[in-house]
Amino acid sequence: MLLHLRHWLLLCLPALLLACGEKNDEPQPASGDTFPEHTDYRIYVVDNTGWDALALYSWGTVNDLTGKWPGKTSDGTLTVSGQRYAWFSVPVEDAYGCAQQLIFNNNNGGKQLADTPLTFGDDADYFFSITGSGATALSIKTGYKVDHDTGPIDATATVVATLSPVGNVFYNIYQVNPKLYGGSGAFQAIKGRLDAIASLGTEVLYLMPVYPQGKVKSVGSPYCISDFKGVNSSYGNLDDLRSLVNAAHEKGMKVMFDWVANHTAWDCAWVSEHPDWYKKDASGNIVCPTADGTWSDVAQLDYSNRELWAAMTEAMVYWLSELDIDGYRCDYAHGPTGSRSGDFDLFWQSVIGELKAIKPDFLMLAESDFSKLFDDGFDINYSRSTRSKLIEAYGSGKPQGFVTSFASASAACKEGQSKLVFVTNHDEASTASPVQDFRTKEGALGAFLLMRCLPASNLFYGSQEIAYPRAIDFCKNVSIAWDSNADYFNTFRNMLADIDAMRKDASGVFRTSTVRVAGPAVIISFDDGASLAVNTADSQVNVTMPADAVTALPGSFTLEPYAFLIVR
Repeated sequence: MLLHLRHWLLLCLPALLLACGEKNDEPQPASGDTFPEHTDYRIYVVDNTGWDALALYSWGTVNDLTGKWPGKTSDGTLTVSGQRYAWFSVPVEDAYGCAQQLIFNNNNGGKQLADTPLTFGDDADYFFSITGSGATALSIKTGYKVDHDTGPIDATATVVATLSPVGNVFYNIYQVNPKLYGGSGAFQAIKGRLDAIASLGTEVLYLMPVYPQGKVKSVGSPYCISDFKGVNSSYGNLDDLRSLVNAAHEKGMKVMFDWVANHTAWDCAWVSEHPDWYKKDASGNIVCPTADGTWSDVAQLDYSNRELWAAMTEAMVYWLSELDIDGYRCDYAHGPTGSRSGDFDLFWQSVIGELKAIKPDFLMLAESDFSKLFDDGFDINYSRSTRSKLIEAYGSGKPQGFVTSFASASAACKEGQSKLVFVTNHDEASTASPVQDFRTKEGALGAFLLMRCLPASNLFYGSQEIAYPRAIDFCKNVSIAWDSNADYFNTFRNMLADIDAMRKDASGVFRTSTVRVAGPAVIISFDDGASLAVNTADSQVNVTMPADAVTALPGSFTLEPYAFLIVR
């Protein structure tokens, strides 16, 4: 049996207990002067809420870390130096290095506190004081530390899935956030990087919203659009944008615009000129898309109004006619309107039909995981579960769920359709960079190589190629030094070229692949034997391949923590 062990550095545990194999997680005394030793993470809580069923939920690097909502109830209580604490245990092998959001909640009344961030590191114990209005981290230190240095893992590769790409169409998509090119002149700056972008195997250049942003109630989001046929003047003018699109076409790339059909800025002319195009509350006030007001910077459109359909369709056709763009990535494509009434679905069916009548190969990418969007005419939609399961694998060293999640999601695709996989995008990068999510620069690279190997369209978010180390707020302008990590960029470019050559045969047809798991390692072998092996753990893994495996990999090999191996 393969054991993946992590343990605490036990500071005071008598040797006799270790020799006898006794656990130190038995019920603790009700009172004392010190906190007990233990073999897990512990979150201690001074509970001043008055709730009768305190629970803890955790999401982030690993979703449902403490179980599905509402999470787990406390494992017990104890009193130390006269202060009473509730405590929650979290396995070290699941949590080490994970950046989580903790939600303390009342399982018996529905009340929950705002998210509280916590990154599980070397400290064994974490302390919080909570009231009915919030949680506060306490500075208590027990001195206990985590020993997360695991020994080498020996594992034999076993088949998890066979992935066949027959009938599917896949694209390498590069997402450009113009705000990462400084405060002005983004269109020209992006144009200047097209050779570098194309060298990453990019087939579709996807530009985040290029339109004017609203100013009323604004938080700086590019998805708050005041004019669907205008250009954000801080990025350049229409001629600059046209020049960028033409240059991308000349380099063999399609160009996809971002489209936000679900809502508008509050200072969009439609709000005053056509208030009947918007959803309203019982008092007749136009509402934002979310009941809790988190998207208060935008106004929710109402697709039961067919006049709105005509205006939105005219705006979408405008960019195809004006700049000969090749597709749209459609933000929040399932939308609250469509999810309830079906009007949004009917709109998509109508407008996609019109766009494809003008340009039959016009690409439509839905920011939605729902397979019903394929029925509406979209060519590609998201597979967020594939990403979340891969992040979980990098936290737990158990990657099988990543493989089975993708296989299940892609089963919904018919001929000409594909799922979209990614390790980050503008939303995910606003919380953490891939370097943080996947532990190291090499881990981030290996994770994306795995995604690129899958029979799916894949999204590369501009900033990955230089291992940008921090979260990026997509509502703010950032001046990235694109030449700051040339060695990493060159490695990324070369590895992607290898993967792209492996995925297709000489005639350009995508190959069938076999996916195996060996402990924390994932091995993808194509039908000609070319293979990628990636270690998702911070431990060395010694992999043994079965004798009948069709692969260019040796019969046994070793992967260092978070390392990868490509053999063609």
